[in-house]
Amino acid sequence: MNFKPHQSTFDDKLSASIGLAIGLLFIGGGFWVRNIVTHESATLNETRGTVVDSISRRDRSSTNNQEKETYAPVIEFLANGERTRFTGNYESYRSSNGHMVVVRYDPKQPISTARVVNPLEGLVPWGMFGMGGLAVVFSLGALLPVRWSSSE
Repeated sequence: MNFKPHQSTFDDKLSASIGLAIGLLFIGGGFWVRNIVTHESATLNETRGTVVDSISRRDRSSTNNQEKETYAPVIEFLANGERTRFTGNYESYRSSNGHMVVVRYDPKQPISTARVVNPLEGLVPWGMFGMGGLAVVFSLGALLPVRWSSSE
């Protein structure tokens, strides 16, 4: 196990530099997303809501001009001591009535700011850190003028 000199071509250096830039962008994006989630957690109220109904709509696909039915849950939660309802995002599936969800909202404007919290929301920054970190490590490895070798 030793290090041997390695001559990199311009294409190798260019690809490694692009990979390094992309990796750093992913790491920066991870910090940005983490700050948004942290800010929302600190400034918005979080409570449990219940799906009480669902509404549907038909949309035409722009690619194949087929109709597709989508559903949005109607969610009820307690905000400032009052029962409040809002409509969630349209999805391809229907949420069953009675399903409990976590709702995040601004106490000053609960109806207009309420949204369902995605349970995997906290993992997004860590995924970005991981992908960015791997890209940085591999890119720096490609830029080094030496390579590790196990042969003599």
